[in-house]
Amino acid sequence: MQFIKKVLLLTIVVITFTQIAYSQNKANTKANKSIITGKILDGKTNESLPYVSVAILRVKDSTLINGGITNDKGIFTINNVNYGKYILRCSFVGYKDYFQKISVNSPKTTIDDIKISVSSETLDAVNITAERQMMEYKLDKRVINVDKNLVATGGTASDILDNVPSVQVDDEGNLTLRGNSNVTLLVDGKPSQLLGNDIPSVLAQIPASSVESIEVITNPSAKYNPEGMSGIINIKLKEKGNRGLNGNVNVTAGSAVQKYMPRDNFSAALNWSNKKFALSASIDGNYSERGRKYDNFKYITKNDSLTDVVRSTRDGSDQHNGIGARLGADWYINPKNTLSISFNTHYHKSPNDNGIVYNTNLFDSMSYRTNKQTIDGSSDGHFNNLGLTYSKTFKLKDEEFYANVTWNWGNFNNSTNERLEYYNTSIPTYVRDDEGTSKFHRAVADIHYIYPFSKDSKLEVGYNLEYSKGLSSYDYYLNGNSFVDTATSYDFHSESQIHALYATFGFMIGQKLSTQLGLRGEMVKNDFNKDLIVGDDTKFNKDYNSIYPTIHISYQITPKQSVQLSYSRRIRRPDAWTLLPNIDVSNPEYVRFGNPNIDPEYTDAYEAGYSIMLKKTTIYSSLYYRATNNEMTRFEFYWDKANCHNYGFDWAWDIAGGAANSGRIAQTTMNLAHCFNYGLELIIDQEITKWWKANISGNFFGQEEDGTELNYSKVNTINWNAKLTSTMTLPKDLTIQLSGQYYAPQTTIQGHNNASYFADLAIRKNILNKQGTIALNVRDIFNTRCRDGYSFTDQYVSFNHRKPYSQSVSVSFSYRFGQTQNMKKKVKQQMDNNNNSYGGNDSDDI
Repeated sequence: MQFIKKVLLLTIVVITFTQIAYSQNKANTKANKSIITGKILDGKTNESLPYVSVAILRVKDSTLINGGITNDKGIFTINNVNYGKYILRCSFVGYKDYFQKISVNSPKTTIDDIKISVSSETLDAVNITAERQMMEYKLDKRVINVDKNLVATGGTASDILDNVPSVQVDDEGNLTLRGNSNVTLLVDGKPSQLLGNDIPSVLAQIPASSVESIEVITNPSAKYNPEGMSGIINIKLKEKGNRGLNGNVNVTAGSAVQKYMPRDNFSAALNWSNKKFALSASIDGNYSERGRKYDNFKYITKNDSLTDVVRSTRDGSDQHNGIGARLGADWYINPKNTLSISFNTHYHKSPNDNGIVYNTNLFDSMSYRTNKQTIDGSSDGHFNNLGLTYSKTFKLKDEEFYANVTWNWGNFNNSTNERLEYYNTSIPTYVRDDEGTSKFHRAVADIHYIYPFSKDSKLEVGYNLEYSKGLSSYDYYLNGNSFVDTATSYDFHSESQIHALYATFGFMIGQKLSTQLGLRGEMVKNDFNKDLIVGDDTKFNKDYNSIYPTIHISYQITPKQSVQLSYSRRIRRPDAWTLLPNIDVSNPEYVRFGNPNIDPEYTDAYEAGYSIMLKKTTIYSSLYYRATNNEMTRFEFYWDKANCHNYGFDWAWDIAGGAANSGRIAQTTMNLAHCFNYGLELIIDQEITKWWKANISGNFFGQEEDGTELNYSKVNTINWNAKLTSTMTLPKDLTIQLSGQYYAPQTTIQGHNNASYFADLAIRKNILNKQGTIALNVRDIFNTRCRDGYSFTDQYVSFNHRKPYSQSVSVSFSYRFGQTQNMKKKVKQQMDNNNNSYGGNDSDDI
């Protein structure tokens, strides 16, 4: 309670102080300011030109002072320009740059009509489109434009994210941001769970050709769900096309190199719109097979003596087949009201052939640890998503209202067959069949309102609801029996609600300092019930209320230099499976169970960023620090009665101590006392020549974990990783892109991961009058991608080597039609994106 009072008091003091400072600054700077207006025409036709970039430059050194773009009538308005002499510059795609000296000495300065001429180098105005940068930097996020990421062509969302600075996707689809696996994934701003049961399956079902951009938000504001310690990754899918009829088709075929593992996908989209309505439809499908080799040595001790050395080897694969469709419609009721509806459906099936695991006890071949383990099965799921959105604007500029409701429903089925055949034939063969079915409903509702007090201050308030309800049934058949094992089979009911209210207040102090203060309050309610076929049900809940303050400050040092400071409080919530007190003793090597006593972990995240744009170089750097309490971490220990008592799991031993003999490894989740993360992120965009550009990024980070409460010492680690993307645009519409990544060794509280590195290559050529594109991709060129390392407890050390079949070759073809019907829209979007240094947006005045 004291913490809440301090935060509220601090917020009130900051708002009061900054508003006083703002009012005083506004009064002092209102004088000797001018509004510059004018009109720009085509020099040959005298027609007005919309979306022309207009800049006010200092005479002495051509430094950018202010700027904007013309509206639909070719008129520009630039506010708050100090009295003095300047150079006015006009720039537009396909036209020569225009320069004019101007004098500003009155409250309103009107420039005579300006006529600009078509560039002599323009061959075909219809085919001109402004070029977007690969990465754009905004106040609270970075935006990566996917069409510039050639090495991901023909792949999935996993391949795109693996080439995003500070993001890593391993061979199993697991996602990390800045070295931390606790990251929230959104798709079009909605929770990724609306499209699948876990992050790897969601990423696998989204073709790269369907993705418009990736947003990386490392310190989100209060309007975002605070889940995700390291931040949020938002995958933005491609929106509807231009006015009229347009569409695209994409096809990819490929395979792994070491052995035939197909990696094929396709997508197609069709869009139509006029002034009143817009319709869209798309379909996508994929068939891919991925596999890996696994080699593990486990050294097991008892009373400080080595008792067993077990080697496990495997060579397996899994498949993913999926098909999905999207339908959407917009009704532009009038210029201020829009109603949108969308429906998504997706079906996937994944036959799994994990191969045969050969376990050999090098000390005693007759022990139960020497066996052949065969695991296969399949999974499938069908997910549906229905969304309704209403948006409204008002007479007051920038006043907006937005409401969205999304309903998701579906089912997920999984079957697994496990067979253990022992070298010692006196031990009976173990056979287990698992059948799992899940049905779920999820709803997300957002209500958002923006009220601008002035052009320099605005208030955003909103309400967010996330509701989910599910029923999962797990039936186990042991030793080849056709009847269900009543001792282990169960139904699991779950219901979760998150209610949130939030508010952010943003304001400017002068022309350079912008501030946003935010506060979010959440009420979380979780109810769970494990329903056994035989025995008592287990009911438990996890309810908590929390507040999450945020602060974002940006200062524009010069038009091309800025610094950003931010703070946010974040949470990592334990999911149902982490809490579930179910004990799995099916694997003879492990005992796995949830921990109903696990608590959420909270993080205070601080970040300071600096960016500068030079003539051919853009540099972005960020220092960050995260302090986490009650860190949830996967924990392993030697399964026996003493350890269960030491770590607080007497209840687990009471239930499974007889069924699971000592000598196994127990796996669960526990809260550490605290953890600290800190680091420096550096991103450099470099134009080497007009035809050669490079993006270099590095993340240098450290971590301190306190494991003393779990009888482990404090662990301090320093790690780093780096990525390089080199893009060369050659004559005859040929583009070559080379990407390389390196991950330095990393130490954890119970293990160590060795260094890894790999490189990808893409070659792309435009054909069919630039309406078609063909691309060749080679991933993991030198076949170096692997995961090596070790883990340990007091009773064992395990050395692991995992080598995925990551080296692959694919060919892609895409065809676009109807995209030249609205060039002005493309140019306007480009001006909005590339003129952020003006402080520009969709308005026609700055």
